[in-house]
Amino acid sequence: MTLRDRIALTWRYGKGIFLVGAVYNAVCAGVQAERFSYSFLIDAFLIKAAITAVTAYLLKQFSDRDAIFFYINLGLSRRKMLVSVVLADFLVLVLLMAFIYLIHG
Repeated sequence: MTLRDRIALTWRYGKGIFLVGAVYNAVCAGVQAERFSYSFLIDAFLIKAAITAVTAYLLKQFSDRDAIFFYINLGLSRRKMLVSVVLADFLVLVLLMAFIYLIHG
């Protein structure tokens, strides 16, 4: 399995988390760009952790139970897929906040 295939499967697995995270990241970046605050950086990451946890829980509860066997049969574990989705989502927030910090700081 190539890296491109893994990225495509990660997107397919965590599409809901990525989309909710993208909306949250855009809102945080907009707020920070308009009115920069160091305390908001910490608050943004704490709220991001809570929103990501709730989103992951809801997607797990309402997803098709047989769909996970598709990933298991490909040799991908549910936990590794979830970790890679969450890390990628947080990385996007970190990069956005760092970019805004560089502009305003």
